[in-house]
Amino acid sequence: MEIVNNFCKPMFHHEYALSSLQREDYRLAVVYNFIKNSIEVMMDKAHLAQYLEFTISNQDVVKGKPDPEMYNKAISTLNLMPQECVIVEDNENGIKAARVSGAHVLEVDTVYDVNFDNIKKFILSVEGS
Repeated sequence: MEIVNNFCKPMFHHEYALSSLQREDYRLAVVYNFIKNSIEVMMDKAHLAQYLEFTISNQDVVKGKPDPEMYNKAISTLNLMPQECVIVEDNENGIKAARVSGAHVLEVDTVYDVNFDNIKKFILSVEGS
């Protein structure tokens, strides 16, 4: 929690991305391999909680990443098919879990890669294939 409290802060490009995606009627959730309280504090401090329908934590599943259970649960909760979903991931275990879930995976290297232009471009490329 000390790291969360010291380093989580609003980033305009994240707020813009989520608010824009929500405005375009995309459904948004966070799947994170942390405990629920940590995720909620992170999302609040980053001013992103208002854009999310829900969060899935490692407390909500039996197996965490790289097992796809967390993503499968999120996809099911959204009442969508995996091929209707885009997962944005930045680490090896998350990428493995996302791929096995059957969803489309946008791999990013840094938090700055998580922005509206990159996400929307990826969505359009998926829809066009």
